[in-house]
Amino acid sequence: MVIESFDSLKKQLSRTTHNPKRVVVANATDEHTLSAIMTLYKSKTIIPIIIGEKEVIVSQLKKMNESSSIEQIEIIDIKGDTKIAEKAVSVIRDGLGDILMKGHIQTRDLLKAVVNKETGIREANVLSHVAINEIPYYHKLLFLTDGGMLLTPDIETKKEILMNVLLLTKKLGYTHTNVAILDASETVNPKLQASIDAAELKDYFSKINSDEVTVEGPISLDLSLSQEIAVAKNYNSSVAGKADVLLVPDIVSGNLLGKSMVTFGQGKMAGLVLGAQVPIIITSRGSTTEEKINSLMIACAM
Repeated sequence: MVIESFDSLKKQLSRTTHNPKRVVVANATDEHTLSAIMTLYKSKTIIPIIIGEKEVIVSQLKKMNESSSIEQIEIIDIKGDTKIAEKAVSVIRDGLGDILMKGHIQTRDLLKAVVNKETGIREANVLSHVAINEIPYYHKLLFLTDGGMLLTPDIETKKEILMNVLLLTKKLGYTHTNVAILDASETVNPKLQASIDAAELKDYFSKINSDEVTVEGPISLDLSLSQEIAVAKNYNSSVAGKADVLLVPDIVSGNLLGKSMVTFGQGKMAGLVLGAQVPIIITSRGSTTEEKINSLMIACAM
């Protein structure tokens, strides 16, 4: 199965969701977060567990004309970002939540609680971010990683990043995932570390899960997304024009590419942090309600 768009994902969830997912939200005091939560709560896709200062949360819900839902939603009254983060993670750790979501709280406070060696919920060696993009130009969702967390990952870290995103696509129902290790060119440049890493990653993943994944690299962005350009360049690869995952060399290139898809490409986006016991939704302060809803839907589909 390949997911073509967020709308198709929404339809899929409406057909298959029988047990709403429990979403633990750390400090949902902003309108965008609460609006996303309430939208999916009303569609019976999620059950929210909101952690934060109850008076502020209730006041915001009333401003949004959601007074009738206040008594139906569990709100755990706690003040202070550190304590809120610790409580949210402990709820997940106790098996009472399926998804962790950041509200109006510092990312570092939430992640500090997530990676705590004694009380945290990290499972993989590396936590990594994946942006899921829907752009008019392309025929299916694009998974871009890592443009949100890891600054300049080395080859071993890139392996972990790919392991995380391949687990995601598998949980979403993909029987085969095409991965493009992005570089400026499709030929190996011994003077460029990203190019060397791409070739090594291709070799490494060709020896494992060969039936479930095809890794191509180094490969340029245009070849990854356009079969026509691949034909014009006489470039032969099953990934060309069919990439599901784009692995970027560093956070700067990933951040630029992701924001370009949204800003110039009129794209829609979702974002998850992978590598913990549950998917973690950490969107920026500038994220729209739609982006938060999309992120929640991807997390629920996992």
